[in-house]
Amino acid sequence: MNEQIAEPITESDEKIVIYWEREYSTAFAPERLKLDFMPHRPLLSGMSIDEQRTTAAAGYKVIPDDCGPVRTVGQYGWLIRSPADCKIRRTADGIKWQAPPILPEERLLGYKSFTGTYIDLILNSGYPKLCCGIRFYYPKHVGLMMKDIPNHFYHYPDRTFYIWEGIKTQEYKRTPNVYDWLPGYDAFTTNFLLQLKRPTTIKRGDPIGLVLPVLLPKQFTMEELKPP
Repeated sequence: MNEQIAEPITESDEKIVIYWEREYSTAFAPERLKLDFMPHRPLLSGMSIDEQRTTAAAGYKVIPDDCGPVRTVGQYGWLIRSPADCKIRRTADGIKWQAPPILPEERLLGYKSFTGTYIDLILNSGYPKLCCGIRFYYPKHVGLMMKDIPNHFYHYPDRTFYIWEGIKTQEYKRTPNVYDWLPGYDAFTTNFLLQLKRPTTIKRGDPIGLVLPVLLPKQFTMEELKPP
């Protein structure tokens, strides 16, 4: 009998494991981003130059949708959805909103916003924050980036808000990692800071933003390539 010899595991074979759990029972599970493109369109990246020229000569109009990197970024990261219906507007007196309270029985981890609703304000700054009710646990040697949906002007042209993007590199005291069996992990809560373009209505289940892992600045550098 031939014995199967396991291949040695190198650093590149090791996956970074990120865990998640619901803070609120109303939260949607994170889902892999899968933006809708036009599958009936021919993929130019799989064609030879002559085939591309023939397709273009037949009247095919190239759009950014045909770009391989554009399609890749549309499948990258985890999509976070709104757990509640909310209305938000900016007035002369500051931000006003309508949002349901986070009920005690919905607080699976005991955490609630300062306002007690799904809309909060970041340190009374006048910028609304949508509490989406998911807590991530990520290794301390990576960061988690919160960002807007890529190319939202194309996929969601009627969207009335932007996401303030940021990279989480340390946990907050109010939402710590309380699990001893997850040493070396920090906790991270998906509260998205919004920039309103105009009065905004968000429905439960609407896509809000993305969470994706990134390298920390200390882990890479950039140098000019100087051939010998």
